[in-house]
Amino acid sequence: MDPYQDIRERLEALNKIGIALSSETDLNRLLELILKEARHFTNADAGSLYLVDQDKGCLYFEVAQNDTLKKRPDLKPETFKPYSIPLTKDSIAGYVAITGETLNIPDVYNLPPEVGFEFNRGFDKRNKYRTKSMLSVVMKDTEGKIIGVLQLINSTDSRGKIVSFHPNIEPLVLSLASQAAVAIKNAQLLKEIKAIFDALIRYSVSAIDARSPFTAGHSRMVARYSMALAKALNDTHKGPYVNISFTPDQLEELNYAAWLHDIGKIGVREGVLDKRSRLSYAEMESIINRFENIKASAIIENKERKLALSQGKEEDPIQMEESDRELENRINQIDEDLAFIKKISTGTLLSESYFRRLGKIHQKRYLDFEGRERTYLTDSEFENLSVRKGNLIRDEIEEIRSHVIHTENIVNKIPFTRHLKKVPTFATRHHEMLDGSGYPKHIKADNIPLQVRIIAVADIFEALIAEDRPYKKGVDLIKSLAILRQEAENGRLDEELVRIFIEKRVYETKGED
Repeated sequence: MDPYQDIRERLEALNKIGIALSSETDLNRLLELILKEARHFTNADAGSLYLVDQDKGCLYFEVAQNDTLKKRPDLKPETFKPYSIPLTKDSIAGYVAITGETLNIPDVYNLPPEVGFEFNRGFDKRNKYRTKSMLSVVMKDTEGKIIGVLQLINSTDSRGKIVSFHPNIEPLVLSLASQAAVAIKNAQLLKEIKAIFDALIRYSVSAIDARSPFTAGHSRMVARYSMALAKALNDTHKGPYVNISFTPDQLEELNYAAWLHDIGKIGVREGVLDKRSRLSYAEMESIINRFENIKASAIIENKERKLALSQGKEEDPIQMEESDRELENRINQIDEDLAFIKKISTGTLLSESYFRRLGKIHQKRYLDFEGRERTYLTDSEFENLSVRKGNLIRDEIEEIRSHVIHTENIVNKIPFTRHLKKVPTFATRHHEMLDGSGYPKHIKADNIPLQVRIIAVADIFEALIAEDRPYKKGVDLIKSLAILRQEAENGRLDEELVRIFIEKRVYETKGED
């Protein structure tokens, strides 16, 4: 056999490992992959991987793998949870992390006392395992900074016998560790960038939601319900979506879309978003002042009339009393009209009788102090008060609906990575209904992705169950779920998603942000 064959094969394997490491960007999966490939590369039965935190003075024990314990039917392996240990020379991993030395130990149970570090046998005792040979190497980044320690345990020969790690393998393991370090740094950097991006989106959206106290927290809850519904769909075992399973990347994409679905509300005026009555405070104050002027004008007219009656002849008490009664009736009518306007401004529904009375008030005229004829209500005030349901006139409804267009303009400018490329589509179509009755593009079912349908269910439910809003009273849970069912039966919402939402009790989710 060619004496260099083994080296060539290992170098080839090392190259393939490097390619594999460079393509993995998820830090947790990467750490598992590094240890797995290093063990396979060296025929190691087990291994550990630690990351260094110089600021906190500790090593984070991130990954542990052990083939022997996996195969033991008589033993339930410990559930490994990452934890930290002090960054000192007392442990093997700590010594390697501090000194940068490579330790190739034939038997960790027979360490010379002068080495200054020791092996903790606790794991072996609990699991009836025997750690013997160990190879510990540092992982250094391109700047020579030690970022972690790779520990390989119990090298085995072709017969499965535990042997020492051959010294010839050390340079290759160090090379693998260096490649791993670069991959780890890249993954950590990506994780940090993602955390910043994630925080920017969440805090920006939360701030936009908080412009109105009625919608504060809305996007967060829509994201929670959307994620819970998607995960419930993954767990369903019947129905049309039985073969659908969202991957972690797809769930992340959905989560971002749900968070961003209303970001376009930044382009809608606060006065429209937070319109609590048909007339604003300023508009109502203007009407109150006007009605006070109308009453003052009526009083002046009455005085002028009485003055005219008294000139040139003896006063007629009956006419004077009649004039005062007319004034009193007129003042009372003005006050009643104002009270009626205040009442319907804060109401939710405008009945036909109320609408007719409002029209009569609008037609009334008075003379201002300059002698010009004015209407009791301006055309704009009458239009706002004439809204049959809710508080918004048609133009304001269209302004509210325009938030979808604003959302589209915003999210289309965000440079999403490849696996998030559909976020703009999912975020901007949540008001489209399956029957084409939604907005802004009246898209029908065939062109509405499943993720959009999920956000639509979550969005409508959250809006229903939320506390009182300017345009509606709060709806209890039973009625909210009944409305979801009705919307599904009417062909607007996805009937299967509504079924899963209710049967899996998705509405009870507490979720995580």
